[in-house]
Amino acid sequence: MNKTMKKSLTTLVLSAALLTSAAYPAWASEPAASEAPIAAQAVASYPLSGSIEVELKSLLNEHESDSTKLGAVIRLKNTGSKLTRVPDFELRVRTADGVEYTLEPSSKNPKAVKGKSEQELSYLSTVDRIDDVTLTDISWVDVDLEVYPKKETTLLTLPLDPSMVWNGVDSTITNQGAILKWGEPFTLPSLHSSIVFRPIDIHKEITAKGVSTVVQIQAENPTDERQNVPNFAIDGKTESSVYSGSRAESSVTLEAGEKKYVHVVIPTDLDTEFTSLNVVTPEKFATAAGEESYRVGRINILLPAGAATQGVIPAPSYTLGTPVRLDSTNKFIPSNVEISLEELHISGNDDDAFNTAVAKFKVTNNSDRPLPIPNIQTELISKDGYSYIGTRQANTASAVVPKASYIVSYAFSLPASETGEGLKMNLYSTQTTADTTYKSLLATAKVPVQKEESDDSVLKMYPYNVNIRDWSITALFQPTSFLYNYKLKLDLDIEQDKAVTVDANTSKLQFDLYDNDGNRVGSTTEALAGTNRLYNGTNTISLNVNSGQLDFPLTVKIYEVFTTAAGDTAKRFLTEFKQ
Repeated sequence: MNKTMKKSLTTLVLSAALLTSAAYPAWASEPAASEAPIAAQAVASYPLSGSIEVELKSLLNEHESDSTKLGAVIRLKNTGSKLTRVPDFELRVRTADGVEYTLEPSSKNPKAVKGKSEQELSYLSTVDRIDDVTLTDISWVDVDLEVYPKKETTLLTLPLDPSMVWNGVDSTITNQGAILKWGEPFTLPSLHSSIVFRPIDIHKEITAKGVSTVVQIQAENPTDERQNVPNFAIDGKTESSVYSGSRAESSVTLEAGEKKYVHVVIPTDLDTEFTSLNVVTPEKFATAAGEESYRVGRINILLPAGAATQGVIPAPSYTLGTPVRLDSTNKFIPSNVEISLEELHISGNDDDAFNTAVAKFKVTNNSDRPLPIPNIQTELISKDGYSYIGTRQANTASAVVPKASYIVSYAFSLPASETGEGLKMNLYSTQTTADTTYKSLLATAKVPVQKEESDDSVLKMYPYNVNIRDWSITALFQPTSFLYNYKLKLDLDIEQDKAVTVDANTSKLQFDLYDNDGNRVGSTTEALAGTNRLYNGTNTISLNVNSGQLDFPLTVKIYEVFTTAAGDTAKRFLTEFKQ
């Protein structure tokens, strides 16, 4: 006879504790205040025998081509103070057509439960059924084989709602309490964890190993005790397929009140677009032949269209030259280092069939000791959702000296049709765990593209303003070679932001000479820092061309240039002279 249940049966909690707002990494904006999560509904427990109570942690009903896997994970709780043997029982499930199946216990199921503690028991059986089955209830049955005929006593029977049962990787989570919009925090009460999770970022990465989608989850410990982040993963769902992801960080421990990021890497195809994500937890079943594992869905996170490319994070507007408010959870950049975007230009180059965007970041060391220059990764997102990865300058100083700043430049190749309107920029750190490399979001914002100055007598290329007071192009005839050598004479007044340290890696000026047919016939590059640099006053620059004829008119185009880590030369058009 069934014993009276301690609690009325409620839906098995595969659901989330929802919060009312989300906090994201943002530029120059105050982070959202943390709010206490709505109390998560506890998994119901029921008395089984003596001091032993049971909880339903996971239920599996996975149909394959010619068979069906039926499984359950049961949590046994000993409410007494003494070691207690696990009661002898059979675990049975009943289907809608009245068929009852006894599930096989895992060979690693514990035999006893210590006082005031709990243990998990796993059960799994494969039945030869080619049709879909619906589970209606689960029972614990005591079978006495010492008498004839054997005596069966049902210890406990629980009805099962379809939303309590996981039907395999292609399942659809229907429990409305377990369906979230992107950014809504959640807990995993079925794992007896108080950790609060919040989706932060999702983006696509293309590496030598292939294409993957990286999901960044913030884990927060709201308790006053150290907590381990429970074992979970994320599967990506499209309209027709499911892609399984794995954790980049296999284990994460949080001190009281601490926040850290957990990243899940999901191998995908290049054109894969997820419509939602399933938060899943692993279960194991052991036999003499080995161990079998499967994953059970807990939470479904809905995604807007194009989330992995256009992003799902609200991007605030950013003002150039102001400090970027970096995400405090990410420890990639020390708190006494300040980052600001000083310049963002887009220019078309006559020699190339694409536009070039150049972004300059100022790294400021507010400490009293040298600090390494962080290797930040950058990405521009157009208003149409196209992603352009920034390429960092090839070399920088190793560190920023105390109370000073340093400039790091990035180049982006954009299609000629890209106007720069509505651009968003993401900043990432690169993380490596074991053999997995992935990016972690630091900040995101809508960034303005600077309009090019109409005054061509001042070249603005932070940290310099180069004032051109006078210029002229001369052709010197070499009687020994009967060739003309062209030179550019510049009278300059160079202003520098003295708070910024410059070196041989600082952007340079490139001068290109074009003849009267529009052909580039000479070029030279001049530094603004280091030895042989341009200086205040009159500078005579050889344009590295020897011509057998005297051309007229001539054009000199001036570019800001730097070498990228890919070995290319990034060019930003500044002005031109015609004579």
